[in-house]
Amino acid sequence: MHEEADIVVVGAGSAGCVLAARLSEDPSRQVVLIEAGVEAPSIRVRQPNQWPLLWDDAENWGYATTLQAGLGLRSIPYPRGKTLGGTSAINAMIVMRGDPQDFDHWRDLGNPGWGWSDVLPYFMRLEDHFLGASALHGVDGPLTVSAQSSPSPISQAFIQAALATGHRPNNDFNGDHMEGVGLYHVSIRNGERCSTAVAYLRPAMQRSNLRVIQRARALRIHFEGDRAAAVDIWDGSQLRRIHANQEVVLSAGAIDTPKLLMLSGVGDPAALQSHGIAVRHDLPAVGMNLCDHTQTPTLFALKQPMAAAPTSILAEAGLFMKRTDAVNNFGADLQFFTFPQLPLTVAARGNAPAMAICAQACRPRSRGQVRLRSADPLDMPVIDPGYLTHPDDVALQIEGIRMARQIAAAEPLAALLHAELSPGLHATSDAALVAAVRATSGCVWHPVGTCRMGSGTDAVVDSALRVHGLRNLRVVDASVMPQITSANTNVPTIMVAEKAADLLLGRSAVR
Repeated sequence: MHEEADIVVVGAGSAGCVLAARLSEDPSRQVVLIEAGVEAPSIRVRQPNQWPLLWDDAENWGYATTLQAGLGLRSIPYPRGKTLGGTSAINAMIVMRGDPQDFDHWRDLGNPGWGWSDVLPYFMRLEDHFLGASALHGVDGPLTVSAQSSPSPISQAFIQAALATGHRPNNDFNGDHMEGVGLYHVSIRNGERCSTAVAYLRPAMQRSNLRVIQRARALRIHFEGDRAAAVDIWDGSQLRRIHANQEVVLSAGAIDTPKLLMLSGVGDPAALQSHGIAVRHDLPAVGMNLCDHTQTPTLFALKQPMAAAPTSILAEAGLFMKRTDAVNNFGADLQFFTFPQLPLTVAARGNAPAMAICAQACRPRSRGQVRLRSADPLDMPVIDPGYLTHPDDVALQIEGIRMARQIAAAEPLAALLHAELSPGLHATSDAALVAAVRATSGCVWHPVGTCRMGSGTDAVVDSALRVHGLRNLRVVDASVMPQITSANTNVPTIMVAEKAADLLLGRSAVR
């Protein structure tokens, strides 16, 4: 059976759902969307406070990092969504764009059309914001952006304590400034998660020109010369080849998109040949430049544990601050998440005895890579983020611990806490704090950059997201980000897909 479409999209995640929906708005285009997972209607996906329990469910790929030298030779779990909506179906639902300077930086790195004034209209187009229409926010977009309906008293106390220590209030981190403390806005609709599957894909699946193939593993891209002509898939019972008359678009995410390129013979020749893979195209930057946010928790025992409301995202309150020696034009250098209940898996089920203030460097300088484990498409990739291998990242995490302690010592939060559990009050010297950072830090699962956008030898795609040196092949997901954004990466990924849809459809940029 000959299966074909005009555009074949691989991956129904945060970007792929957006692309499939927007591309199929043109009734003359046939679109096929390939997804390894399956639609996940379970209560754990729908109910906001259940997201930590998804780490061990079928909706997660079950990835983990290599042993990380910067984290005391620990391997870190690496949840990635394996369902319609991808990681937007298992994440903490925080709506953050990042700093406007992030996108001007993308543009200045040689990517015209990606500056703040270029991308803001797409951020506005994607959202239906509870604050209403303004110069910075949109309404009637697919993604519901709401205020938190039931924040914990602990989160409210954190905000008041941060104000008491001199931080400014901020009721909209995506407003005219990032710096300050407040509650995160969230992608929740009527008390339930609003993933890109809910926001974009489900309404579009009624269209006759869109076909979604679930439970199908993409094995490799089939090339005819330098043209991406089809995608080979395994649907659990047979091998199938889905032909693309116009383009193949990879939206499998910052881990699986480079993996699929390498399995298809696109990447560093020596690495490919070591696995017996024939080199189709020499592109050594594939899988390189992996960047992710590292977070360090400061834990405190609670005098009175409190259960999380069903609508809680658990990471309720945020703080953005400049580093003490800041010399840049960015709005913030450190981002904080306040978790009123820890450990997270306990918080998702009931009361937890501790809370955490977690700090992360907004723009970490450490870099890693994604590699193949073997030539078997069903084998897991090798994920090495290189966490905390740059000394500046460690210094910022230490500054984050010290600020967390200041806020915890201020009222009204101090009255709710027993004592510091980690790193512990004995850890005061720089050396002790470095050891604590390496022993306790984890990640926030924001991988980007492995198919970075640009024009140099360290780039994989151009500013139109076309893979260098190949035809009819684009990448549209977080892997194209040339630098990580200064906060959570899910909404920037949706923005990338919104802009990419216009590029693919030949539409004028939104203004």
